[in-house]
Amino acid sequence: MTETGTKDVRAAGRSGAVDREALVRAALDEIVTNYREANLSSVARSYQVSLAYVSECVRAETGRTYKELLQKHRLELAARLLRRSDMTIQQIIAQVGYENTSYFYRLFRAHYGQSPREYRLSKLNRIPDGRK
Repeated sequence: MTETGTKDVRAAGRSGAVDREALVRAALDEIVTNYREANLSSVARSYQVSLAYVSECVRAETGRTYKELLQKHRLELAARLLRRSDMTIQQIIAQVGYENTSYFYRLFRAHYGQSPREYRLSKLNRIPDGRK
């Protein structure tokens, strides 16, 4: 690896050398701009590197896997929608990119310590300054 963050990855792709920081930025941008259908494979294809290499770079730079980062983004968006919209929970689940309702509920409870419904109700019962 050079000082600029470039690593020779001839075995991973045809491009010769890839800027790891740009690769990780592209992977993170994919999460933000395409969170419903985010796909690390598309980033790997566009940089002509292997999926394993992109995944390794993301984990090395962020300390988390791509899947963990995507889940965190989706759950934070779902929480924001629960607080600020009148969408049903089912609509929110679909909006943030989950197809399996029970899987979403399991992830949400693990992340926030309560169900989406409980979360919404707890946020609706608060006055803006944080008092109940």
